[in-house]
Amino acid sequence: MYQDLLSRHLRSALGVLCIVVLGGCDVAKFTADSTVGLFTRAAPAFESYWDYDLAGEALPATIVQFEGILRVIPDNEAMLAQLSQAYIAYAYGWIEADVEALEFEGEYDEAEVQRRRARTMYLRALDLTRHTVRLHNEGVDSAVGGTVDDLEAWLQEFVEEKDAEILLWHGYAWGSYINAAKDDMEAVADLEYAKAFVVRSIELDPDYYHAAGYTFMGVATASEMAGDMDEAKAYFEKAMARTERRALQVQVNMARYYAVKEGDRELFDKLLAETMDAHDPLPEARLANVMARQRAALYIDNADQLF
Repeated sequence: MYQDLLSRHLRSALGVLCIVVLGGCDVAKFTADSTVGLFTRAAPAFESYWDYDLAGEALPATIVQFEGILRVIPDNEAMLAQLSQAYIAYAYGWIEADVEALEFEGEYDEAEVQRRRARTMYLRALDLTRHTVRLHNEGVDSAVGGTVDDLEAWLQEFVEEKDAEILLWHGYAWGSYINAAKDDMEAVADLEYAKAFVVRSIELDPDYYHAAGYTFMGVATASEMAGDMDEAKAYFEKAMARTERRALQVQVNMARYYAVKEGDRELFDKLLAETMDAHDPLPEARLANVMARQRAALYIDNADQLF
């Protein structure tokens, strides 16, 4: 009996030893993977948050934390997605908002300092999303090194609806970097490549992330020096139709990039009034809508400088 008990204890001890020896070196990875799963499940709570200032104060610490986790699990797609989207959200929602406010106030030197920060964050998001695309297809670097036609043909290899996510965010990060680096003609020349990723994303899932692909294309097309403004308008209208006008970033961006360029003050005022009058039309995108109202208020206060 004693020998049987001893034997059982030895087997248990050996089992624990095997777990420690074989799996000990992966404890950090296991913990990081588990943490990412928790962050992914919790992400909708942040997107439905209501306080713009508090969210903006929290994002930098979140980004630093995510960078640390990514160091442990560099190929974890959920972590790559969370981190790249955090960079894009902070750069657009807070830093670029400060840039525009500073420019309206005539503080151009400080505005340029903040714009450089935004460019750095978009560039980091671009690197992260490029790595994500690379995990799905290693040919991405060769594809973006060829012509736009070559890239568009290569993008046809992405055929699943879920691929819309990685393609959208890669194009979005790239396009946002270009928009923040308009003085860099080499960067601006890459806009067609960024648009190709977003166009393919729309083809796979036009409704992904509140039709963000259409909004991006509206902004990108209207921002081009000789952009087709009818086409830009059509993109914005498709985004509003698909979101039932509940994703207020569409109206704000249409006002800022389409109505201003067309010199249509009436449309500008109408779109921004609609944004400010909306209460809580899309709870799952509450923070993005609060962000939109912040931007709308800034444009309303400085409309005479835009027209």
